[in-house]
Amino acid sequence: MQVVKTTIARVLGYRKPIARVLTSVDGGPVRRIVDGRRNIYTGFFCSVKADFAQMPWESRKSERTAMMLAEASSRVVSLLAQPHRLELFVKQQKKPLVYFPDLQLKVHPSFVDDLNRGVPFSIAALARSFDETDDDLRTVIVEMKDDRDRRQSTKKYKKKLELVGEIYEMLGIDFRIVQRGEELYPFQLRVAASVISWRRTVVTQFDVWAVQRALRAGPQRASVVVAALGGGPFGWAKLKALHVRRFLEIDLDEVITPSTRVRLLVNNSLRVPVRT
Repeated sequence: MQVVKTTIARVLGYRKPIARVLTSVDGGPVRRIVDGRRNIYTGFFCSVKADFAQMPWESRKSERTAMMLAEASSRVVSLLAQPHRLELFVKQQKKPLVYFPDLQLKVHPSFVDDLNRGVPFSIAALARSFDETDDDLRTVIVEMKDDRDRRQSTKKYKKKLELVGEIYEMLGIDFRIVQRGEELYPFQLRVAASVISWRRTVVTQFDVWAVQRALRAGPQRASVVVAALGGGPFGWAKLKALHVRRFLEIDLDEVITPSTRVRLLVNNSLRVPVRT
Protein backbone atom coordinates (compact mmCIF):
# COMPACT_ATOMS: atom_id res chain seq x y z
CA MET A 1 0.00 0.00 0.00
CA GLN A 2 0.95 3.59 -0.53
CA VAL A 3 0.08 5.95 2.31
CA VAL A 4 -1.57 9.17 1.22
CA LYS A 5 -1.60 11.55 4.17
CA THR A 6 -4.66 13.67 4.53
CA THR A 7 -4.33 17.45 4.72
CA ILE A 8 -7.32 17.77 7.04
CA ALA A 9 -5.17 18.36 10.10
CA ARG A 10 -3.37 21.31 8.50
CA VAL A 11 -6.52 22.79 6.99
CA LEU A 12 -8.40 22.74 10.28
CA GLY A 13 -5.45 23.68 12.46
CA TYR A 14 -5.20 20.43 14.42
CA ARG A 15 -1.80 19.54 15.87
CA LYS A 16 -2.14 15.86 15.00
CA PRO A 17 -3.75 14.20 11.97
CA ILE A 18 -7.31 13.06 12.55
CA ALA A 19 -7.43 10.60 9.65
CA ARG A 20 -5.43 9.18 6.79
CA VAL A 21 -6.16 7.35 3.55
CA LEU A 22 -4.16 4.39 2.29
CA THR A 23 -4.42 3.50 -1.38
CA SER A 24 -3.01 0.74 -3.55
CA VAL A 25 0.22 1.48 -5.42
CA ASP A 26 -1.32 0.26 -8.71
CA GLY A 27 -4.48 2.32 -8.23
CA GLY A 28 -6.69 -0.76 -7.89
CA PRO A 29 -8.72 -2.21 -5.00
CA VAL A 30 -6.88 -2.22 -1.67
CA ARG A 31 -8.62 -5.34 -0.43
CA ARG A 32 -9.24 -8.61 -2.26
CA ILE A 33 -12.30 -9.91 -0.46
CA VAL A 34 -12.48 -13.04 -2.63
CA ASP A 35 -10.10 -15.41 -0.83
CA GLY A 36 -11.89 -18.77 -0.88
CA ARG A 37 -12.24 -18.85 2.90
CA ARG A 38 -15.58 -17.10 3.33
CA ASN A 39 -18.94 -18.84 3.62
CA ILE A 40 -20.83 -16.16 1.68
CA TYR A 41 -21.14 -15.45 -2.03
CA THR A 42 -18.23 -13.39 -3.32
CA GLY A 43 -16.98 -12.67 -6.80
CA PHE A 44 -15.49 -10.28 -9.32
CA PHE A 45 -17.10 -7.83 -11.72
CA CYS A 46 -15.03 -7.09 -14.82
CA SER A 47 -15.55 -3.36 -15.35
CA VAL A 48 -14.92 -1.68 -18.69
CA LYS A 49 -14.93 1.66 -16.87
CA ALA A 50 -12.11 0.39 -14.64
CA ASP A 51 -9.87 -0.46 -17.59
CA PHE A 52 -11.32 -3.99 -17.69
CA ALA A 53 -10.04 -4.71 -14.17
CA GLN A 54 -11.72 -7.21 -11.85
CA MET A 55 -13.67 -5.43 -9.11
CA PRO A 56 -14.32 -7.62 -6.02
CA TRP A 57 -17.76 -7.82 -4.40
CA GLU A 58 -19.17 -9.70 -1.40
CA SER A 59 -22.87 -9.19 -2.02
CA ARG A 60 -24.62 -10.12 -5.25
CA LYS A 61 -27.72 -8.09 -4.51
CA SER A 62 -26.09 -4.88 -3.29
CA GLU A 63 -22.45 -4.29 -4.26
CA ARG A 64 -22.53 -6.17 -7.56
CA THR A 65 -25.88 -4.59 -8.42
CA ALA A 66 -24.50 -1.09 -7.77
CA MET A 67 -21.51 -1.85 -10.03
CA MET A 68 -23.82 -3.00 -12.82
CA LEU A 69 -25.87 0.19 -12.58
CA ALA A 70 -22.73 2.35 -12.53
CA GLU A 71 -21.31 0.50 -15.53
CA ALA A 72 -24.48 1.18 -17.52
CA SER A 73 -24.77 4.83 -16.42
CA SER A 74 -23.86 7.57 -18.88
CA ARG A 75 -23.19 9.86 -15.93
CA VAL A 76 -20.60 7.58 -14.30
CA VAL A 77 -17.14 7.96 -15.83
CA SER A 78 -15.23 5.43 -13.73
CA LEU A 79 -15.69 3.06 -10.81
CA LEU A 80 -13.40 1.39 -8.30
CA ALA A 81 -14.32 -1.17 -5.65
CA GLN A 82 -12.55 -1.17 -2.28
CA PRO A 83 -10.77 2.07 -3.34
CA HIS A 84 -8.87 2.78 -0.12
CA ARG A 85 -8.51 2.18 3.59
CA LEU A 86 -9.65 5.06 5.75
CA GLU A 87 -8.19 5.26 9.25
CA LEU A 88 -9.74 7.60 11.82
CA PHE A 89 -7.76 8.53 14.91
CA VAL A 90 -10.01 8.62 17.96
CA LYS A 91 -8.84 9.90 21.36
CA GLN A 92 -10.63 7.21 23.33
CA GLN A 93 -8.77 4.28 21.74
CA LYS A 94 -5.20 3.41 20.81
CA LYS A 95 -5.90 1.80 17.43
CA PRO A 96 -7.61 3.83 14.72
CA LEU A 97 -11.08 3.08 13.44
CA VAL A 98 -10.73 1.39 10.06
CA TYR A 99 -13.21 1.76 7.22
CA PHE A 100 -13.15 0.18 3.74
CA PRO A 101 -15.59 1.83 1.28
CA ASP A 102 -17.55 -0.47 -1.02
CA LEU A 103 -17.36 1.66 -4.14
CA GLN A 104 -15.88 4.89 -5.46
CA LEU A 105 -17.46 6.59 -8.47
CA LYS A 106 -16.42 9.53 -10.62
CA VAL A 107 -19.69 11.08 -11.77
CA HIS A 108 -21.24 14.09 -13.43
CA PRO A 109 -22.59 16.75 -11.01
CA SER A 110 -26.17 16.05 -12.14
CA PHE A 111 -25.89 12.54 -10.68
CA VAL A 112 -25.07 14.01 -7.25
CA ASP A 113 -27.81 16.61 -7.66
CA ASP A 114 -30.37 13.86 -8.25
CA LEU A 115 -29.21 11.97 -5.16
CA ASN A 116 -29.46 15.18 -3.14
CA ARG A 117 -33.06 15.57 -4.30
CA GLY A 118 -33.88 12.11 -3.01
CA VAL A 119 -33.87 10.28 -6.33
CA PRO A 120 -33.15 6.56 -5.68
CA PHE A 121 -29.69 5.40 -6.72
CA SER A 122 -30.88 3.05 -9.47
CA ILE A 123 -33.05 5.70 -11.13
CA ALA A 124 -30.35 8.39 -10.88
CA ALA A 125 -27.83 6.00 -12.42
CA LEU A 126 -29.89 5.31 -15.54
CA ALA A 127 -31.14 8.88 -16.05
CA ARG A 128 -30.10 10.86 -19.14
CA SER A 129 -26.72 12.58 -19.03
CA PHE A 130 -27.73 15.53 -21.25
CA ASP A 131 -24.24 15.22 -22.76
CA GLU A 132 -22.50 16.92 -19.84
CA THR A 133 -18.80 17.58 -20.07
CA ASP A 134 -16.25 15.66 -18.05
CA ASP A 135 -14.56 18.81 -16.76
CA ASP A 136 -16.16 18.99 -13.31
CA LEU A 137 -16.51 15.44 -12.07
CA ARG A 138 -17.50 14.63 -8.50
CA THR A 139 -16.15 11.79 -6.39
CA VAL A 140 -18.82 9.71 -4.67
CA ILE A 141 -18.10 7.07 -2.04
CA VAL A 142 -20.89 4.52 -1.89
CA GLU A 143 -21.56 2.38 1.18
CA MET A 144 -23.96 -0.41 0.26
CA LYS A 145 -26.29 -1.71 2.92
CA ASP A 146 -28.19 -4.97 2.78
CA ASP A 147 -31.53 -5.08 4.57
CA ARG A 148 -30.31 -8.01 6.68
CA ASP A 149 -27.20 -6.25 8.01
CA ARG A 150 -27.73 -6.15 11.77
CA ARG A 151 -24.85 -3.73 12.33
CA GLN A 152 -27.01 -0.88 11.08
CA SER A 153 -29.01 -0.84 14.30
CA THR A 154 -26.01 -0.62 16.63
CA LYS A 155 -25.06 2.75 18.09
CA LYS A 156 -21.33 2.13 17.67
CA TYR A 157 -21.61 1.38 13.95
CA LYS A 158 -23.87 4.35 13.32
CA LYS A 159 -21.34 6.62 15.03
CA LYS A 160 -18.54 5.17 12.94
CA LEU A 161 -20.36 5.93 9.67
CA GLU A 162 -21.17 9.40 10.97
CA LEU A 163 -17.46 10.08 11.57
CA VAL A 164 -16.62 8.63 8.15
CA GLY A 165 -19.11 10.97 6.53
CA GLU A 166 -17.58 13.97 8.29
CA ILE A 167 -14.08 13.07 7.07
CA TYR A 168 -15.23 12.72 3.48
CA GLU A 169 -17.06 16.03 3.69
CA MET A 170 -13.80 17.68 4.80
CA LEU A 171 -12.09 16.12 1.78
CA GLY A 172 -14.78 17.40 -0.58
CA ILE A 173 -16.05 13.90 -1.31
CA ASP A 174 -19.72 12.91 -1.38
CA PHE A 175 -20.55 9.99 0.92
CA ARG A 176 -23.71 7.99 0.27
CA ILE A 177 -25.27 5.11 2.15
CA VAL A 178 -27.43 3.17 -0.31
CA GLN A 179 -30.02 0.82 1.17
CA ARG A 180 -30.61 -2.08 -1.20
CA GLY A 181 -34.29 -2.51 -0.48
CA GLU A 182 -35.05 1.19 -0.87
CA GLU A 183 -32.86 2.32 -3.79
CA LEU A 184 -32.01 -0.66 -6.01
CA TYR A 185 -35.03 -1.52 -8.13
CA PRO A 186 -35.39 -4.77 -10.14
CA PHE A 187 -36.59 -3.02 -13.31
CA GLN A 188 -33.57 -0.70 -13.54
CA LEU A 189 -31.28 -3.64 -12.82
CA ARG A 190 -32.90 -5.63 -15.64
CA VAL A 191 -32.36 -2.75 -18.08
CA ALA A 192 -28.76 -2.26 -16.94
CA ALA A 193 -28.03 -5.98 -17.26
CA SER A 194 -29.33 -5.99 -20.85
CA VAL A 195 -26.71 -3.34 -21.69
CA ILE A 196 -23.64 -4.43 -19.77
CA SER A 197 -23.97 -8.06 -20.83
CA TRP A 198 -22.39 -6.92 -24.10
CA ARG A 199 -19.91 -4.43 -22.65
CA ARG A 200 -16.84 -6.42 -23.69
CA THR A 201 -17.88 -6.69 -27.34
CA VAL A 202 -15.02 -5.65 -29.62
CA VAL A 203 -15.64 -2.26 -31.23
CA THR A 204 -13.30 -0.34 -33.51
CA GLN A 205 -12.79 3.18 -34.71
CA PHE A 206 -14.73 2.25 -37.85
CA ASP A 207 -17.75 1.51 -35.64
CA VAL A 208 -17.35 4.92 -33.98
CA TRP A 209 -17.29 6.62 -37.38
CA ALA A 210 -20.37 4.64 -38.43
CA VAL A 211 -22.46 5.82 -35.47
CA GLN A 212 -21.19 9.37 -35.87
CA ARG A 213 -22.51 9.38 -39.45
CA ALA A 214 -25.79 7.81 -38.40
CA LEU A 215 -26.37 10.28 -35.55
CA ARG A 216 -24.94 13.39 -37.18
CA ALA A 217 -28.40 14.84 -37.82
CA GLY A 218 -29.59 14.16 -34.26
CA PRO A 219 -31.04 11.34 -32.15
CA GLN A 220 -32.25 8.29 -34.04
CA ARG A 221 -34.06 5.07 -33.33
CA ALA A 222 -31.87 2.22 -32.11
CA SER A 223 -32.71 0.18 -35.22
CA VAL A 224 -31.12 2.86 -37.43
CA VAL A 225 -27.87 2.84 -35.46
CA VAL A 226 -27.79 -0.96 -35.30
CA ALA A 227 -28.13 -1.07 -39.08
CA ALA A 228 -25.16 1.31 -39.40
CA LEU A 229 -23.17 -1.11 -37.24
CA GLY A 230 -23.86 -4.04 -39.52
CA GLY A 231 -27.25 -5.12 -38.19
CA GLY A 232 -28.22 -8.33 -36.47
CA PRO A 233 -27.18 -9.47 -32.98
CA PHE A 234 -23.61 -8.25 -33.48
CA GLY A 235 -24.88 -4.77 -34.38
CA TRP A 236 -26.95 -4.68 -31.16
CA ALA A 237 -23.94 -5.86 -29.14
CA LYS A 238 -21.78 -3.10 -30.61
CA LEU A 239 -24.45 -0.49 -29.88
CA LYS A 240 -24.52 -1.45 -26.20
CA ALA A 241 -20.73 -1.69 -25.97
CA LEU A 242 -20.40 1.85 -27.37
CA HIS A 243 -22.92 3.06 -24.79
CA VAL A 244 -20.82 1.66 -21.93
CA ARG A 245 -17.71 3.21 -23.51
CA ARG A 246 -19.57 6.57 -23.53
CA PHE A 247 -19.47 7.27 -27.27
CA LEU A 248 -23.26 7.33 -27.49
CA GLU A 249 -26.21 7.20 -25.12
CA ILE A 250 -29.20 4.88 -25.18
CA ASP A 251 -32.37 5.93 -23.38
CA LEU A 252 -32.55 3.54 -20.43
CA ASP A 253 -35.82 4.64 -18.87
CA GLU A 254 -37.59 1.72 -20.59
CA VAL A 255 -36.70 -1.70 -21.96
CA ILE A 256 -34.50 -1.31 -25.03
CA THR A 257 -36.38 -1.90 -28.29
CA PRO A 258 -35.74 -1.02 -31.98
CA SER A 259 -37.62 2.26 -31.39
CA THR A 260 -35.52 3.31 -28.36
CA ARG A 261 -33.85 6.68 -28.87
CA VAL A 262 -30.08 6.85 -29.25
CA ARG A 263 -28.02 10.04 -29.27
CA LEU A 264 -24.39 10.93 -29.89
CA LEU A 265 -22.27 12.14 -26.97
CA VAL A 266 -19.95 14.89 -28.18
CA ASN A 267 -18.83 16.53 -24.94
CA ASN A 268 -17.45 13.42 -23.24
CA SER A 269 -13.67 13.50 -23.11
CA LEU A 270 -13.04 10.51 -20.83
CA ARG A 271 -14.14 7.58 -22.97
CA VAL A 272 -13.04 3.97 -22.91
CA PRO A 273 -10.71 3.53 -25.93
CA VAL A 274 -11.70 1.33 -28.85
CA ARG A 275 -9.50 -0.64 -31.19
CA THR A 276 -7.94 1.35 -34.00
